[in-house]
Amino acid sequence: MLKSVLKLCFAAIAVNILFAAAFAGQPRVAVVVKTLTGDVFQLKMAEAARDKAIELGADATIYQAGGQTAVQRMVQIIEDLITQQVDVIVISPLDSKAVVPVFQQAKEEGVIIVCMDQVAEGDDYVTFISTDNYAAAALGAEFAKEQLGGKGKVLVVEGAPGSSVGDDRKNGFKDTIVKDSRIEVVGSQSGYWTNERAMAAMENMLQANPGVDLVFSCSDGMTGGILEAIKLAGKEGRIKVISFDGSSFGIELIKEGKIIADVAQFPIKIGQMAAEIGIGVFNGTVDPASLPKFIDSGTKLITAENADESLADAF
Repeated sequence: MLKSVLKLCFAAIAVNILFAAAFAGQPRVAVVVKTLTGDVFQLKMAEAARDKAIELGADATIYQAGGQTAVQRMVQIIEDLITQQVDVIVISPLDSKAVVPVFQQAKEEGVIIVCMDQVAEGDDYVTFISTDNYAAAALGAEFAKEQLGGKGKVLVVEGAPGSSVGDDRKNGFKDTIVKDSRIEVVGSQSGYWTNERAMAAMENMLQANPGVDLVFSCSDGMTGGILEAIKLAGKEGRIKVISFDGSSFGIELIKEGKIIADVAQFPIKIGQMAAEIGIGVFNGTVDPASLPKFIDSGTKLITAENADESLADAF
């Protein structure tokens, strides 16, 4: 019922935006993400935001920082966009603290900011649209507890330091996996959202904790490296793996029996919603004061039982 109501609400917003666009002028929209290379989630989210903005009558362009840790480059991009006097910035901030000063400057200059996937500290953005990463990771942890029978040793491969998304996934999994169980988190290191760094982190943790039963990967973008480290350690088939993203890559790993589950999120939906709200605020069809600071874009747990049907809708 709630999903149906939300769909109707956003459909109404889109109609109002198109009607208002003729009177408000063409907004200039900047879509800013971490990278478009090696991160299909960011790519699909950025393309969805840009395409929706164009559909709603905007002039929209994608900008990328160029890497998973290119924090200063992202700050520079925002500074340049303020100078260019764009109307709306739809952004996935790399670091929740580093962008705060430029977000404040952008707001003072009248730029509308909508956060997607990751959020910044402060309240200079109108809303934040994302998976509830804490709750989603907790969903994966509950499944892990079932698979381990409530006891065992687990590892966590985290995202990049400073990432609000990475922190929420790490904490959601850790807090839940140990609750009412005899499961111990014996290692947790950053994989910096890349296969190479995740592989190195996994190798380090396996050397220190050879008897682990399960590993939680905070992103499909690191799971390939984790699996390679497990293979090199001679532990294929002995360590269970749960990943996060629900990409077609992750789902194929489930079908191949290499991981047992993947927590899915929906980048296209996130990007589209972010563009609709940003342009709606610009056109005056959306009152920013009426928006919640966080809008949950939803999640689901993918296992061998629903992998085939989930693959049809995967990014």
